[in-house]
Amino acid sequence: MGLYLRLVGARMRGQMQYRLSFLLETVTQFFATFLDFLTVYFIFNRIPSLRGWSLPEIALLYGLAATAFALEEFIGRGFDIFQTKVVSGEFDRVLIRPWSTFFQILAEEFPLRRVGRLGQGLLVLAWAVRSAGVHWTWIKALYVPVVLVSGCLFYLALIIAQATSCFWTVQAVEFANIFTYGGTQMASYPLEIYADWFRKFFTFVVPLAFVSYYPALYLLGKPDPLGFPAWFAFLTPPVCVGTLGLAMAFWRYGVRRYQSTGS
Repeated sequence: MGLYLRLVGARMRGQMQYRLSFLLETVTQFFATFLDFLTVYFIFNRIPSLRGWSLPEIALLYGLAATAFALEEFIGRGFDIFQTKVVSGEFDRVLIRPWSTFFQILAEEFPLRRVGRLGQGLLVLAWAVRSAGVHWTWIKALYVPVVLVSGCLFYLALIIAQATSCFWTVQAVEFANIFTYGGTQMASYPLEIYADWFRKFFTFVVPLAFVSYYPALYLLGKPDPLGFPAWFAFLTPPVCVGTLGLAMAFWRYGVRRYQSTGS
């Protein structure tokens, strides 16, 4: 972990060598991602609520999902661009180094400019918890950062699974983006607006519902319209950590069967 932090620190210092470029990229990231929330805002200019969810409550869903995904982009970018290493054969060099392949790829990238995406997610989240009428307790105050870290680990698990699929085909990357980038959009809306099979898939197969939907129900004190018990919200940490464990096991399986590019 010490070596990982040193490598990340070196990458951060390298990015700060061009401060104007860093500032412009950060501002661009902020406004580009803020447009996603403006879409939600304009929808609510036409309708008063969405299946009983007000704009601040939808913003809470959006803020939880967007912030967790932004945190993942800080630490998981190396896996997000992993296909380039497989295609070029650079992963062969990773294999001969006396360090875990997982941590080498994890430390490969640390895009500091993503602070713009993180900032807009936190800004929307802060407005949501203030405007949505959350009745705070010390448990809820501790619950929010736990949910954000758990959501980050869940998105990291999806990115790792996407990267591992590149050992067999790089064509699967765009399909996997449905669950990462597309999943973030899906998690920004209440689960009950989707079809029954869709809700079950994203609750029990790819459990994105635990990133924002069930945590938001708990914070708002809402009963689950789908009939699941209130304690489902507290499954977020074990579900997300368990998903990451499965993804890491899949990574190790893929590494053992890697056969290079043949070039």
